[in-house]
Amino acid sequence: MSEDRKGQERVVAKLIIVIHEFDDFIRWRLKPWPRRQGRYELYKILKHFEKLGHSWQVTKGPNAIPGDAALLHVDSTVVDESYLAVRSHYPRTLNFGTADISKSTVSSQRLAPEDDWSGPVVVKSNFNHRGLLEKKHNRRALRAGRPLPHPHVNSVDEYRLLGRLEDVPDCVWSDPSLIVERFLPEIDTDGNYVYRTWMFMGRHEYCNRFIAPDWLVKGETIIGHEFTHVPDELRVERERLNLDYGKFDFVIHDGVPILMDANRTTGIAAECDHIMMREARNLAEGLHELVMGRAGF
Repeated sequence: MSEDRKGQERVVAKLIIVIHEFDDFIRWRLKPWPRRQGRYELYKILKHFEKLGHSWQVTKGPNAIPGDAALLHVDSTVVDESYLAVRSHYPRTLNFGTADISKSTVSSQRLAPEDDWSGPVVVKSNFNHRGLLEKKHNRRALRAGRPLPHPHVNSVDEYRLLGRLEDVPDCVWSDPSLIVERFLPEIDTDGNYVYRTWMFMGRHEYCNRFIAPDWLVKGETIIGHEFTHVPDELRVERERLNLDYGKFDFVIHDGVPILMDANRTTGIAAECDHIMMREARNLAEGLHELVMGRAGF
């Protein structure tokens, strides 16, 4: 594109961010003063992407608008085919090869009632972020008098840890919104739980190791953090899921890396915001390479 923000430097490429018609990519923060604020880590990355000479624009719904490349950023577990079809309008596309990030697609630890497993189990939502984003889309569609985009999705409460497979109620097995997995935690020498996250954009990445006293590690419970390496097994999983940009949550149990969750629309966690801010420039370099067709993963 020939236009530029300052009237002097040419915009190298224009990236189109394709979001769900009922998503909000940017919101207004009113205090301490009115200003635009991103809901997602991608927004931080895009601010550095601009400094590399590029521009970007959001399109809501499966609507192609002029651009040099497109990044799929639909915040739902399974992306409707109408959004995937937008890729045909752009010479370069990112994340359009990953339509389904449900736990049943990601997990290698899923159990069935007849499985031979004597250890503890965890009951989880099959949907990303417990199905809350799909429920939000449905509420907005209902208010707009539109068909529900996710008519069969139920949001789920917090994960449940059970002592054995036989303790799982029949209602869980019959609910397609839920899955049951082996509980295989990573525990350090002090008895704390360890949770790892790998953020990546093309060849650029960073990997965190978080420590918390509770098995359900959350931002507010984290008591320690350090950067760590990415196991080769996780790189194989990334190739299987075909993600250009995203985040993997995983643990290492008895020396074996176990992928717990995959996300292609990473939100901003207040407790980790300083890490995201520091690494956004790194990931923007990866986005630059992808848009320019210089690197994959």
